[in-house]
Amino acid sequence: MPTVNTSMQGKICMVTGANSGIGKATALALAQMGATVVMVCRDRARGEQARSEITTKSKNNAVDLLQADLSSQQSIRQLVEHFQHHYTHLHVLINNAGAAFPGRRESVDGLEMTFAVNYLAPFLLTHLLLALVHTKQATSSWITCNQRIPMDP
Repeated sequence: MPTVNTSMQGKICMVTGANSGIGKATALALAQMGATVVMVCRDRARGEQARSEITTKSKNNAVDLLQADLSSQQSIRQLVEHFQHHYTHLHVLINNAGAAFPGRRESVDGLEMTFAVNYLAPFLLTHLLLALVHTKQATSSWITCNQRIPMDP
């Protein structure tokens, strides 16, 4: 349970990489504060498992799961379309998802995978969701964090 007595009741919060680690802990804390939490996960099964744990621990059923592969710009655009179909605004966006890949790998868009996931995905997702903030006159917070990933020298 969060130590701060902050209510997030009525706030819609999106967290990428929400099925494990910092993203899962963040989604749980927001749910415990009463927020509507939209978890974004690449793997549906892992996402459903995390969602179930979060709803049980927080006693908050307003936890949604959207699936997206953040290495794909098309998948990010589909994520935003799906989100806009179900929600009218967004108060908090936490760009938490991040990854490191051994050796050079390319995304479906032909981009270097680490660059696509850790840099381009948060930029594109934030850019596409900005319309939900500017047109709705909502007070919003946008956070981008990538977990420090150890790399070989």
